[in-house]
Amino acid sequence: MKAKIIALIELVVIIVLAGALVTQCVSFKKTGPVVREPAAPGESTLSYTPPPPPKFPIEVVKKLPELRRAFTPTVDKITDDIYLARGFALGSVMMVITDEGLVIIDTTESTDAAGEILERFRRITDKPIRYIIYTHGHPDHFYGAPVFMEDGTRIIATKTAVKFMKKDFGWLKPFQMRSRLNQAGIVAPEFSRKLPVESGIRDFSKRGDPVYPTITFDEEYSFMLGGKKFELYHTTGETPGHLMVWLPDERALFPGDLYYMSFPNLSTPMLEPRPVKGWYDSLERMILMNAEYLVPSHTAAIIGEENVREVLTYHSKAIRYVYGETIKAINEGKTVDEAVHSIKLPPELASRFHLQELYGRVDWSVRGIYQGETGWYDGHGTGLAPLPPRFLARELIKIAGGADKILERAIELQKADEHQLVCELCDVVINANPNDKLARIIKANSLEYLGYQGGNLNMFGFYRSAAALERQAAGAKP
Repeated sequence: MKAKIIALIELVVIIVLAGALVTQCVSFKKTGPVVREPAAPGESTLSYTPPPPPKFPIEVVKKLPELRRAFTPTVDKITDDIYLARGFALGSVMMVITDEGLVIIDTTESTDAAGEILERFRRITDKPIRYIIYTHGHPDHFYGAPVFMEDGTRIIATKTAVKFMKKDFGWLKPFQMRSRLNQAGIVAPEFSRKLPVESGIRDFSKRGDPVYPTITFDEEYSFMLGGKKFELYHTTGETPGHLMVWLPDERALFPGDLYYMSFPNLSTPMLEPRPVKGWYDSLERMILMNAEYLVPSHTAAIIGEENVREVLTYHSKAIRYVYGETIKAINEGKTVDEAVHSIKLPPELASRFHLQELYGRVDWSVRGIYQGETGWYDGHGTGLAPLPPRFLARELIKIAGGADKILERAIELQKADEHQLVCELCDVVINANPNDKLARIIKANSLEYLGYQGGNLNMFGFYRSAAALERQAAGAKP
């Protein structure tokens, strides 16, 4: 009997201790985080006088003649048999004349521009077009192809380029068109302020399906035409399916988009990451060709073996430097924003005429390398399962005492030319209440100022499109 009593007491103690442990370690509340959506604030009611239209800073004005020349239709005679048509649109077209016909390298982004180029080419020669070569699968290189097609014309590209085109202009076509129009600055044009000069960029958003290549290859392809040898090599960089064209007898190299007169666009903000390491590897292959003529798909040709070697060498050094410093930052545990603000080209690279940030940008490149080499989580917890932006925005507006308080400060900052902060404050109000028209109008004006101050063609286009979309959402034309 005594043993049974002791056992009973032990059982009671175990149950009590277990109960205490359960209450410490187990919650009987409903599972999942507490999610309470704050109420949307009312629309702002401030009076607002917009700032005067932005003007280009003097540093940008100095670049305008160069940009105007870049978009002035020109056919450059590189050799007796090689011609470069540039300035008709964003993308250039190259023509190589042989005894048996023509080879066209890239076809620009629209049939309108392609037609103007072909008319100019036909003043030089009436020979049939035997081959078209796509250096890669971006639309400013292939959408003009129908204009150059004749009976028997064959189109050449890498197999990877075809896969790339079928993705971007197949299941991702609506997104691709939207992204590229945004980059070009021609979204919602009726809500954009008129430009002081025409951009020269054509709208290809309503084009049909691409004309796909009839000859594809993996790593190398060559052919003879009219006594000229054409060697094509797969060179990654701008896209995974990029190629270069080499004419060994003429010592003419067509690098596609792996060289043009700007720091390269290693990352386009709205699109997928680019193979940056492959970019500088490919440039280093090109250096070994000892080319006399470098004929890119954008901007003017470089002529002279020493000149070609110099620009390719420094281009490769710049890309290698940015890639290496970004990988170092990743391995040191720096956030992408920390890396963006610390990585700059050294002076001996930044001062080069062909490495000015007119088209690509170093900071965008750093972001693109992070995007390509790492995941989306930063390790700080908050980003694992974030709430929609409106939750925090509505709490911030409540703390501030209403949308008017935040926009009052935004207007003050706009008068002080602190336009990035203006946009970020306006975004708080817009996230909290997308119907707040005043926040969108204030933001649109600051976006325009940011575009005019940037000195970068792509940045100008993105800001111009963003301003137009904000005005469109507010129903307010400039």
